[in-house]
Amino acid sequence: MLGADFEIAVYGSTPAGIASAVVAARQGRHVALIEPTTHFGGLLTAGLSNTDFRTLEAVTGFYREYMDRVEKDYVQRYGKDSKQVEECFFGAHAEPHVSDRVLRAMLAEQPTLRLLMHHQLESTSRSGEMVSSARFRTPAGSVAITAKIWIDATYEGDLAAAAKVPYRLGRESTREHGERFAGVLFFDQGRILPGSTGEADSNEQCANFRIIMTNRPSNRVPAPEPMGYNREEFARFLPVLRSGRIKEVYTTDHSGILRLTYIPNDKSDMNDIKQAPIRLSLPGENNGWSNGDPATRQRIYDRHVAHNIGLLYFLQNDPDVPAPIRDKANEWGLAKDEFVSNGHLPPALYVREGRRIEGDYTFTEHDTMPAPRSVRARVHQDAIAMGDYSLNSHGHQPAGPLYPTLFEGDFSFSTTPFMVPYRVLLPRGVSNLLVPVAMSSSHVGYSALRLEPTWAALGHAAGLAAHLAINQGNRTRAINLPQLQRMLHQQKQATIYTSDVAAESRYFGAVQWAGLRGLLSDLVDYQTAVLTPLKFRYGTQYSFTHPLHAVEPDKPLDAGLLARWRKLLPCAAGVNGSTRGEFLEKARQSCTAP
Repeated sequence: MLGADFEIAVYGSTPAGIASAVVAARQGRHVALIEPTTHFGGLLTAGLSNTDFRTLEAVTGFYREYMDRVEKDYVQRYGKDSKQVEECFFGAHAEPHVSDRVLRAMLAEQPTLRLLMHHQLESTSRSGEMVSSARFRTPAGSVAITAKIWIDATYEGDLAAAAKVPYRLGRESTREHGERFAGVLFFDQGRILPGSTGEADSNEQCANFRIIMTNRPSNRVPAPEPMGYNREEFARFLPVLRSGRIKEVYTTDHSGILRLTYIPNDKSDMNDIKQAPIRLSLPGENNGWSNGDPATRQRIYDRHVAHNIGLLYFLQNDPDVPAPIRDKANEWGLAKDEFVSNGHLPPALYVREGRRIEGDYTFTEHDTMPAPRSVRARVHQDAIAMGDYSLNSHGHQPAGPLYPTLFEGDFSFSTTPFMVPYRVLLPRGVSNLLVPVAMSSSHVGYSALRLEPTWAALGHAAGLAAHLAINQGNRTRAINLPQLQRMLHQQKQATIYTSDVAAESRYFGAVQWAGLRGLLSDLVDYQTAVLTPLKFRYGTQYSFTHPLHAVEPDKPLDAGLLARWRKLLPCAAGVNGSTRGEFLEKARQSCTAP
């Protein structure tokens, strides 16, 4: 039996896992990044090329570095004024092979980081509260790996489950956390509908593929007839197709069948369209994925290929599909230069939600809403990341007789930018394991967290926390949290959202420090504040900054705010400043002085 010993072992080469491994290796730690499959990069290199976030100001740290490198890649290859650079939108939209190239380059820069592909977890060994080792099945045989700190960065929480960490799967009831969108739910046009019981269940949020397609003839491949194709499954859609209700197959709104989102070089990241009459998602048919063995997951993967690619094949080829619809479907095909070794099909299923560990803090819907007497979300003094996305679920059960056009469990509801506490990474009963993807949260809370930029931010924090924990007897709860937060801020990762203090600002560190202490919560009078809708910036996904979240560091500091800040910071009782930013910088120096 082969074996290896590392300081830090990260399981799952998702963007969160890559972030954890890279930032830990940058601290000089010997790190193993262990991937159970032959596919590297998680969904970011498997089709999810339309990165989900609302405002650029919310994307910081490792993920923003990745985006900057993607943009630089397109600039170098096509020129700064090229269409490709414009369509990559600051690096947020990247072809999968470009993301793969950029992420692998980031790994290659770290001499103390080792990437271990095709290492399928078999078991873990624990000594009390410590995970001591894990065994992996590889093509060359069984491998035992030991590490001081473990990080589970899989979408499903596989390592945590193998280490006997308690976890949740499915949905809590409305009674458990008092969440409006918990449990069995019918939701439409901003309203919770009759028939919603709020009861808990074990159903998993539906999944689909993010299919990379192109309308460039020289790079276009027709959808193949997949194994398991059953025409009758799609023939039931013919009445809808003949009704005239669907005018386009690929659309940027809710009127089509596949979500059209342009990425460079005449491609699109095609996704499921919520509440569309014909959908890619198969609610109920991915149940069993998270707890499933490799054979079970392969069966579910194959079923989704049969449906997702089968739907395309049907639309492009079946003679009973109205000719105008069939012609439009054939305007796009699979991209010939993507996923070459997998027949141009996505190599990974888009698993929106797997297990969720039970940790030191459970992140819920309430963490994403304005706190009492504030326009901002509640303050977490142990925050190590922030997020900016709506509460969003694609559903758990197919449409039924009560609401024939609605997936049960499908909802979307706006939030305010929120802080994510360190405690969600800490599984109960284990002292040397961090879980930045299958984190401790309710289903509803997770629906706002389940995005690659947020996962990567938590992975960034986990990598630094693992580094610090090694100096504290390998115990993740014993780290110096202010030191972790200071390192994150130095590495340009935000822990609270601001609309006007970027990571490059001389006040960034002081403003982030102040946000952790609640100093930004009352900059706007919540009683007179008028919340205006976000203004679209690019496409239908990205917006300009959130209103009411400015700090205005160059604004003169008035006596009332000075008094409130001094009350919150007794250590800064004698500190003055002519501007807000000047005071915050001086206060940080005064309150953190040795």
